[in-house]
Amino acid sequence: MRAVELSDLHKSIKKNKVLKGVNLLANTSEVIGIMGTNGCGKTTLLRIICGLTSIDRGVVNVLGQNIGPTSTLPEGIGVVFDPPGLLADLTGLQNLIVIAKIRNIMKTSALRQLLVKVGLNPDDKRSVSKYSQGMRKRLGLAISMMEDPRLVLMDEPTNGLDRSGIAELRGWISELKSSGTCVVIVGHYIEEMTAVCDRIYTMDDGRLSQSSGASSRTEPASPTIR
Repeated sequence: MRAVELSDLHKSIKKNKVLKGVNLLANTSEVIGIMGTNGCGKTTLLRIICGLTSIDRGVVNVLGQNIGPTSTLPEGIGVVFDPPGLLADLTGLQNLIVIAKIRNIMKTSALRQLLVKVGLNPDDKRSVSKYSQGMRKRLGLAISMMEDPRLVLMDEPTNGLDRSGIAELRGWISELKSSGTCVVIVGHYIEEMTAVCDRIYTMDDGRLSQSSGASSRTEPASPTIR
């Protein structure tokens, strides 16, 4: 099943042509990587997929639904931006509780378990403003997992994570793929991409081209996320 289908996407920002006819197919149970230099349009592409940025021309289909300016996104999309959008004056648990109440999902007990899964203490009374970059990234990952997502979009997910955190992230991505979720990752580092991705694309001059080598990688071990 197609999770994401992009056809002939064009997007300009302040007269700068950011996307020039981008095409992409991403299936369920698949991990897709998109690499490129800063400012090449990678994050803009993620924002288009999750409905935060409009396009000038083309077709965006997400989880079987065409997305337009007035469309409501289908349920089951998790997003991890860098930096993640968090309520800085609240604790990590309070951030999750606010989102859960807005969406009318998940009890506090389940939210506490989710924080433990990504390596955070649900009883930590510090506000998110006191969190390290890695802790904020872990909280962003927890938010993206709140609704058993069918599609997860990750913008620079390893930023701020130490070696053990990156290993845990790989394990979580592997779990998502095994459960049928499609994961689309934007990043800079080919080593991290080849460790988890089935296919890797390079964004250059507003266009996507597929890189070689990802499909022949050896599947890494899947450590458990603490």
